[in-house]
Amino acid sequence: MLKISHKEQLIMTTTSLHHLGSTLLSPSLSFLSQQVSQSVPKGNKVFFLAREGYWLQQAYQTYSAAKEEVDNSQYLLVSRAFLFKVGLSNPESYPISLKGEFKGTLYDLMRARFMLSNLSINEVFTEEEQKQTVELPTDISMVSLYLESRLEKLTQVTEETRSTYFTYLTGIGFFEQETIHMVDLGYSGTIQKLITMLFNKNTVGHYLIASNPGSSICNGHSMEMIGYLKEGVKLTEGYLPLDRSMFWESLLTAPVGQFQDIRPSLLPDREFDYYYGRKVATQHNFHLLEQICEGALETLRCHAENDITFTKEEVELLYTSFVTKNGMLPKSSWPLFSIDDDISSYGTVEPLAFFGLK
Repeated sequence: MLKISHKEQLIMTTTSLHHLGSTLLSPSLSFLSQQVSQSVPKGNKVFFLAREGYWLQQAYQTYSAAKEEVDNSQYLLVSRAFLFKVGLSNPESYPISLKGEFKGTLYDLMRARFMLSNLSINEVFTEEEQKQTVELPTDISMVSLYLESRLEKLTQVTEETRSTYFTYLTGIGFFEQETIHMVDLGYSGTIQKLITMLFNKNTVGHYLIASNPGSSICNGHSMEMIGYLKEGVKLTEGYLPLDRSMFWESLLTAPVGQFQDIRPSLLPDREFDYYYGRKVATQHNFHLLEQICEGALETLRCHAENDITFTKEEVELLYTSFVTKNGMLPKSSWPLFSIDDDISSYGTVEPLAFFGLK
């Protein structure tokens, strides 16, 4: 039996992961980067959102460099749960933050969905109130009224977070833009809606998939959503790239958990302290993910330099071939496929097991 040395095994693993990035991720990243580059007016900043934005921005920067274009990108620390917390002082945000499914106590809701600390929850609600059972979206009207009745206290416990985040946004040039152009994978545009509402900005969302495309007015400001790969589709309606988008989400993630809070730093060498949620397997094995994304970015650079482009149909075909068939994803990549769904209280979801691809 042929024995493989540890060094040879590492080389094989690295090669396999590089190849996976080149074939699974690179077409999608090339396609989205090209579309954003062609669509955003010159001179405007492009904000890349949340954890997916970590690699989406690097793809865009790689594309811009290969095309010898100005890099107008800016990474934006944000998450749905963080904006839900910021929006606790604005009842108009409650229909958005309370829309998703949830079943548990009021305490669990305020911890999981709004990322409030134990101290803050105890300042706002009595111990007996915290034990109340709620189910969303069934109880959305009741919970909304309940939160509104505690509006003054909720505003107080979130004030430092809100004011510090405003300072952070000012520092990255957010408020200098007449219209905020933002990039994410998709899909329903929750973060975009909240940014439009809470910060009173016109916004344009650039997505691979947009479930609710088109233009609308939100809190007196314009909001446009564009889905370059597909528009007007929702989960479970049969569009495979969306139904199996968990594979994209697993790989296009930052090395940290979900962004939860920002506070002024007491240290002289930095302005802010950032707080993140728990890490899942992907973050714990980030060195493997870096190999995949390195392969994706190298191939993207080659595509851009040689004017190689992909059609929508090609991106769909290449992606779905990997996420619908057994044996397409190398075993060395398996630890990377997990995402957290704490907002819905479902914990960690593993797409390989969920779709029976192990």
